[in-house]
Amino acid sequence: MRNALAHAGRSGRRVVSAFIATAFAQNDAAAATMQWRRVADQLRPKLPKLAP
Repeated sequence: MRNALAHAGRSGRRVVSAFIATAFAQNDAAAATMQWRRVADQLRPKLPKLAP
């Protein structure tokens, strides 16, 4: 989480933290993986270094 927030910059930390938290809140590994992909797709346009 700390590494991800370092790439997000000061203004985007809250949003990135909330997006990542949704992946960790999933009930099983498959749902978490799917959510993580959605989060990466949403973040890719604004934070390309973070999305991979």
